[in-house]
Amino acid sequence: MKIAILGGTGSIGEGFALRWAGKHDILVCSREIEKAVNAADEYTNILLYRGMECCGIKGCGNETAIQEADVVVLSVPYQGVVSLLKRLNPCFKDQIVISLVVPMTKNIWFEYTPPVQGSAALEIQEVLPESVKVVSSYHNVSARKLAKLDLSLDYDVVVCGDDENAKQTVMDLTREIKSLRPLDGGGLASSYMIESLTPFLINLAIRNKLSDLGVKFL
Repeated sequence: MKIAILGGTGSIGEGFALRWAGKHDILVCSREIEKAVNAADEYTNILLYRGMECCGIKGCGNETAIQEADVVVLSVPYQGVVSLLKRLNPCFKDQIVISLVVPMTKNIWFEYTPPVQGSAALEIQEVLPESVKVVSSYHNVSARKLAKLDLSLDYDVVVCGDDENAKQTVMDLTREIKSLRPLDGGGLASSYMIESLTPFLINLAIRNKLSDLGVKFL
């Protein structure tokens, strides 16, 4: 598959690129094409230095990547995601879009602040063409640990979506990352419960002087 990562030059974008490049073509996306190209070269060199397989990592603009991709990963801040997707709307056809987006604000502590639709995932679905299959997942995976290829990520990943085939594709991608376990979280309407865990985990980590918290269901 071809996987486009919007926000691919960021920390969690790097982790997904490195973890999936052994089996898939990765498109690292940015509004600044030079920045995307440089990041793609950096990720490729990391894999080559480690002697790991790499199908291909290419840096490009958002429009080109979306048009080429089978799967589009949204690893961008909530504050800009709607305006970004409205601008890129003509580039979408029938791709699977994976939302990692969490609407939250910080007062004294971080708070979950969903839109009127109930979750970022539902708002994103409303903005995109009906033919696009939105799946929400990976909200609570540590970006730092994801980018460290020697680490096994002993986390559970809840996957929510209304299209069963799209949801299964995301669950299969999750299994490709060492020690991540995908769990079916139901329809896209359930996304708010998983999104809201992100500010809770951040606050929990701050209060208890911890870092890189994830979720494991036992």
